[in-house]
Amino acid sequence: MQIKTYHPSNKERLIEIFHSNCPKYFDPNDEEYLIDFLDNYTDENYYVVENEKGNIIGCGGYYTKKDHHGIPWVMFESKSIGAAQLLSVSDTFYKEIENKILAEGKGLDININTTQLMEKLFNRYGFKTYEIIKDGFGEGLDEYKMKKQFS
Repeated sequence: MQIKTYHPSNKERLIEIFHSNCPKYFDPNDEEYLIDFLDNYTDENYYVVENEKGNIIGCGGYYTKKDHHGIPWVMFESKSIGAAQLLSVSDTFYKEIENKILAEGKGLDININTTQLMEKLFNRYGFKTYEIIKDGFGEGLDEYKMKKQFS
């Protein structure tokens, strides 16, 4: 697995990955929000994940605001990683992102908005749910606002 900085040439592949996760993990209507994010908000802190063959299988990154860090648009292509490897790849990728955040030395909390389907994974990394919005990401996709505190 290799983690590389996102490049606009990766955009179409990330849209394909998004669709591979619809409607289970993402509402298909959110494609326009992903495209807006990729066109206007990515920087050197947004990454793609390549497998050993050099194929992009996932993405994610972080941003820093005045009072917190955030983790936007983390996803892996459905069925691109075997179940046995999924936790290992997720652990490696999350650790890389958190290490980059910690290297900034700001000591800010990390926020993520995810669904009920991913809450346990982020609990694994020390995130705690502080708000739940029923159907916040579309029908059947409750929005879980989560935070990992460092302050």
